[in-house]
Amino acid sequence: MMKNRKLLWISILVAWMTLPGCDYNRFDEPLAEETETLAPTTTIRDLKGSYITGGTVIRNEVIVVGKVISSDREGNIYKSLFIQDATGGIEVKVASSGLYNFYREGDMVALKCKGLKLGAYAENISIGAVSVDSKYENDYIPFPVMENYIVKGKKEAPVEPLTLTIPELQKKYSNMLIALHDVQFLESELALNYADAEHKTTQNRTLVDRNNNRLVVRTSGYARFAGSKIAQGSGTIVGILSYFNTTAQLTIISLEDRKSARLNSSHLAESRMP
Repeated sequence: MMKNRKLLWISILVAWMTLPGCDYNRFDEPLAEETETLAPTTTIRDLKGSYITGGTVIRNEVIVVGKVISSDREGNIYKSLFIQDATGGIEVKVASSGLYNFYREGDMVALKCKGLKLGAYAENISIGAVSVDSKYENDYIPFPVMENYIVKGKKEAPVEPLTLTIPELQKKYSNMLIALHDVQFLESELALNYADAEHKTTQNRTLVDRNNNRLVVRTSGYARFAGSKIAQGSGTIVGILSYFNTTAQLTIISLEDRKSARLNSSHLAESRMP
């Protein structure tokens, strides 16, 4: 036994002496982000088209692939991830905040729909988990199994918003990133903030174009910019379109980046806008 122990220690010493030199003051390089490529079996438009009143459980291997168009970093989007392909957009309900840490704007994702359920609230179609509460057509995907359904692919450039006018808005554009040019907030609202940050109350403001066409801008009281004064000029605003029954509404993602309300100092009221 003593002889075996001696041989073991000699083997360990030889192995240690032959190891390559290591710099213990250097941190490891970060691992490359693992991605997976999945081919779509259908489009987002056709997936949403399979919805029926009461909700639709997806029982087959259905996969849609799209780009992330949302970020919950500023707090105006909550427990939701919005993805978009060439045919449309859809809200994916996930029981977590801070989703921007996992899925960033421009990331390609494959949504594996088997076992999930299409549901609607006020005619706005989303996809999520099967709800145990019959009052709701679907529920939030539990965070621990989120990546079983939402598979991240490669990072690409963010989606360019679809340019529309207020009269052109239709439900087929719901949950898509859009841009509206030559618009402003109602002059009567210019002294207001986006929402009630003190009482954390969601509030609506109103965009208007030169022909007095109007669109609701809805902002959560929990948004970081809820207490900011609404943009004062006219110009371009970018956000995610949704519907509450027949009422179109816009959700601003952030005031700080390319998704902001890019309104300039010249106010349309100076042009005698009605």
